[in-house]
Amino acid sequence: MNSIQKKDVVWDVGMEKIPQITFDGGWVHIGNFRNFRYDCDGGYTENYETRRFDISKIVSADFIVIPFAETKDLAHTMMSFGLEDGQYISVSVEARRRSGQSYGILNGVFGAFPLMYVIADERDIIGQRTEVRGDDVFLYRSNATPEQVRLFFRCIMGRAKKLAESPEKYNTIFNNCFTNIRYHINRIWPKRIPWSWRVLINGHTDYLAYKLGLLRSNESFESTHDHANITKKAKGHWRRDDFSAFIRSKQTVGG
Repeated sequence: MNSIQKKDVVWDVGMEKIPQITFDGGWVHIGNFRNFRYDCDGGYTENYETRRFDISKIVSADFIVIPFAETKDLAHTMMSFGLEDGQYISVSVEARRRSGQSYGILNGVFGAFPLMYVIADERDIIGQRTEVRGDDVFLYRSNATPEQVRLFFRCIMGRAKKLAESPEKYNTIFNNCFTNIRYHINRIWPKRIPWSWRVLINGHTDYLAYKLGLLRSNESFESTHDHANITKKAKGHWRRDDFSAFIRSKQTVGG
């Protein structure tokens, strides 16, 4: 058994369980769907669920960017998929850390972490950043049609299913949060996101997406960026049942 398949490892909070994906016609079953709740004092309530979604009801995809506090040139990126009924399925590609292990760029370059797709409720995946880590969070609406979004979602779920069966190493440069998003987009629409320095220095991926016309906006990037900042709106409100609608309320990007 290799190092990324060991079962006796104690994993960091929220990384204990790998999502288990099963397709059933037009439906997807997601085991170990994460639905934690976090408090600003560092406390949390652990909750893994099994959820079932009708893929034909997925209608939107939003791009989420969390800049690193120490350098705005780097960021964590995620996707969140919206359903007709207001539910959201959030996906975060991450370096799976052991308990007490910190993320490090050089450690990621040299393969210290397994690659993990976290699939979670928005109140979990955004609340972890705003309540515990004190991060800024930017949420951008995409231009993708519902048909494109469903293809994108299926592609991501297929890779999550494969990773549960055949683990891979995370790599800071070549196999990270944004290179995986780029991979899925380019697999469906070849060459849609060309290689550039902004793929590598991923704190600028929101600007790259804006320039490529992937974001819903009729404003300058500066205005789009300002309107995408949901940090103040999200912080302290993760208990709301309408959290996803609330953080998007009065968000005027794209008119």
